[in-house]
Amino acid sequence: MFQRESLAEVQIALISNFLPGPGSGGAERYAAMLADTLAQGGHEVTFYTGSDGDIPGVKCQRLPCMPELDPIAHRLRKATWHVQEQWLPTVHRALARALKANPPDVVHSHEPQMLSAAVFSAIASAHLPHVHTTHDFNLLCARVTMTKAGRPCGGSCLECRLQRTIRVGALQRRLDLLLAPSDFVRDRHLEHGVVSPQRAMTIRHGAAPGKRRLRRPVTGHLRVGFLGALSDHKGVPTLLRAAAAMPVGWSLAIAGAGPLADEVRAACANDRRIAFAGELDAAERDAFLDQLDVIVIPSEWEEPATLVAVEAAVRGLPAVVSNRGGLPETPQAKVFAAGDSQALLAALSELDRVPSILTSCSEALLNSSAAYMWSTHVKAVEAALGRAATRT
Repeated sequence: MFQRESLAEVQIALISNFLPGPGSGGAERYAAMLADTLAQGGHEVTFYTGSDGDIPGVKCQRLPCMPELDPIAHRLRKATWHVQEQWLPTVHRALARALKANPPDVVHSHEPQMLSAAVFSAIASAHLPHVHTTHDFNLLCARVTMTKAGRPCGGSCLECRLQRTIRVGALQRRLDLLLAPSDFVRDRHLEHGVVSPQRAMTIRHGAAPGKRRLRRPVTGHLRVGFLGALSDHKGVPTLLRAAAAMPVGWSLAIAGAGPLADEVRAACANDRRIAFAGELDAAERDAFLDQLDVIVIPSEWEEPATLVAVEAAVRGLPAVVSNRGGLPETPQAKVFAAGDSQALLAALSELDRVPSILTSCSEALLNSSAAYMWSTHVKAVEAALGRAATRT
């Protein structure tokens, strides 16, 4: 049974592969933000990571990790790297030693990429309560996307089965609770037997407050936006194809960075309706989202969940999302078939033709915005950590 549902000034060990930096993903930013919030809330937090750097107010301890894999490395080199990355004895020894020397009340693990399954075996050897948040499918899939050549593959590849056997096996030695950002992600892990249903739960992302307003689009002048990584798996080519066929009065604002930045710049140069803002800081993100009538999230991989969706929700900004992964769970979202630019354009056209639909969705988001707040999310995570810390 569980004796309590929340934490009261306890010791927490957070483990994630890297601290936020250039090119880092949402999982790294999330883990660092959570560590900072928990520390400000009075908890004693130690952050174990494979990168240098620090989080103000949080003790950071570096772990050994694999060097990054060159994306243009020879196929044999890539295969060797993935085999070596499955379990690193140096990580096991370093983390086990640190946890035994300074045992926390609960361990909260995140991304194990480049730290390997040794993170999980070290936690088990220290006999400590353990909560794992799965931000993607790294436990199940070597590519972490459950997608191959743009299609869902279910993680059936040989390298995926190897990784799943090693990582899940190590994790199951001691796992009190698995947290997932969407029902889709939770259910995929349940299907693969990672954990029993009683020890898995969905805690949706939360976002910091932003400028809130009711969206009242003007027919024929729909303002569409995209914020995220500029890459194929995020559906950027599909978005650009749809943009090329937009009505004259529409506009598309794109923000982010990635390998397709040049393609986005070229589209802007050829079409005055498209604007490119590049990478944005927090204040710039707020201003960027405030100018829009609708945000598009056209991912073409099994997107677990996305922080952009809740950033938009707390501001009353409705979304049009693809039907991949956990995206259809986005509140008040209109869903289209991934990779289909005409379907995307049709979904946007309906909102432009009947603007009251979009305004109604915006109003619903504003009325329920507390559910999408970062503070609400952290309370739920604290409760989960508290359950694990006192589990008997």
